[in-house]
Amino acid sequence: MKWILHVVALSFVIAAGTWLAGWWVVPIVGAAWGAWAAQQRSAALTALLAGAAAWGLLLAYDATVGPVGRLAQLFSTIFNLPKGTLILVTLAYAALLGGSAAALARAVRRLLTPA
Repeated sequence: MKWILHVVALSFVIAAGTWLAGWWVVPIVGAAWGAWAAQQRSAALTALLAGAAAWGLLLAYDATVGPVGRLAQLFSTIFNLPKGTLILVTLAYAALLGGSAAALARAVRRLLTPA
């Protein structure tokens, strides 16, 4: 239960940061989480899921106020990909940014912290 709360809280932090400052907030927050939660084995997974969930929330909001569906269909036509691929790639990008930054920060912190 505590892990799910971490994912939800981190998702809202990443979503708010992305909304206010841009995509680069995702690896910064992921790295901060990885360094802070270095003793948790699931730190990278938490940041990975939080990044995808945060951008999923932002895409859902954009879909209610803008033409996200039409844009996704246009890109799938341009790149000759199945419908929805753009959305999956967007979520994967955020997930990989957050997860990889958290894994790297966790590894560096564990390397530099005496046992």
